[in-house]
Amino acid sequence: MRRIGMIITVVACAAALAGAAQTAGPRAFTLRGTVTRVVDGDTVHVAVAGRDEKVRLIGIDTPEVGQCDAAKATALARLLAQGRPVKLVGDPTQATRDRYGRLLAYVVLQGGGDLGYHELARGYARVYVYDRPFRRLAAYRRAEHVGRKRADSIWRGCNTATTPSSRCDPSYPGVCIPPPPPDLDCADIPYRNFRVLPPDPHHFDGDHDGIGCEG
Repeated sequence: MRRIGMIITVVACAAALAGAAQTAGPRAFTLRGTVTRVVDGDTVHVAVAGRDEKVRLIGIDTPEVGQCDAAKATALARLLAQGRPVKLVGDPTQATRDRYGRLLAYVVLQGGGDLGYHELARGYARVYVYDRPFRRLAAYRRAEHVGRKRADSIWRGCNTATTPSSRCDPSYPGVCIPPPPPDLDCADIPYRNFRVLPPDPHHFDGDHDGIGCEG
């Protein structure tokens, strides 16, 4: 009887651990909302059930704010998604959120188009695999292959005309960060530990020590 009791206990513990792992792991989800702001080509804000979700698109990477050709992907994302209803679809092979707390999802446009796929096919994004392949990887690679051939793609070299120095806010000398709008967070830019001068319109220097996005 004691042996049977031990077996039952071991099985129960294993089941509990398996259940905990399943709960803690990534899982698919579908949410509906409206895009309220486009930060750049791979990051958007979506109003979902009365709350603001900052969404990082799965599977693509675009030039970040202040980098060369960032305006191309940003402009396309705004054209296709700004102010429009979208469906956010999670991928069970990926985490639900990244280290910045952003929701990781595919952004499906009204009518069924995939925002990330459109940006790849237009040549304004690259396929991005973080730590494991995602479900739409094969389709995304085909779209990237098409986009690379376009004359104005980001693969053709830097077009400095898209990021003139006049668009660099003087509060951040030494890096090129455009003035608002939109209001940016540290997660939206590629820079860390840079010099900040008043008035710091993006509020990167939270402790007012003259250094932005420390860490």
